[in-house]
Amino acid sequence: MKVLGVDPGSRVTGYGLVEVARPPRLLRWGVIRLGTRIPLPQRLRQLYDRLKGLLKELRPEVMVLEEVIPERFPRSALALGQAQGIVLLLSAEAELPLFTYHPSTIKLALTGNGRASKEQVAYMVRATLGLNGDTPPDATDALAVALTHIFREQACFPRSEGV
Repeated sequence: MKVLGVDPGSRVTGYGLVEVARPPRLLRWGVIRLGTRIPLPQRLRQLYDRLKGLLKELRPEVMVLEEVIPERFPRSALALGQAQGIVLLLSAEAELPLFTYHPSTIKLALTGNGRASKEQVAYMVRATLGLNGDTPPDATDALAVALTHIFREQACFPRSEGV
């Protein structure tokens, strides 16, 4: 199974495609940079078009996102929610299952500590997937949520070796 993690933003969106394996196998990661000097509706249209193209190219079987926590930065959460709406629409159009995970769940799954720092999570993503330190934070966040889904699926549905 191929899991596409997406870290949507109104200016930069990270994505990471990971295949379910033991250990998980990185297939692709990247960032989508949106125009910074154009109005939000046009940036959201860019995001829609670029993600739609990625879905056709990458053919994931599942999409995953990090839940928005609006109480920390309400204005930022609104823009993030609008970008997440694009991802929700695309998953519905493609009939892809969509899962969301709370930030503390992602931290716990990757580091064993639900209050881990972003740096600790990024370190574990790089170590798990064999990445160098040049991975942009938006892509690292997308890969973290993809790995969380895979780890949770493997824990819920353990597979016997050699069967």
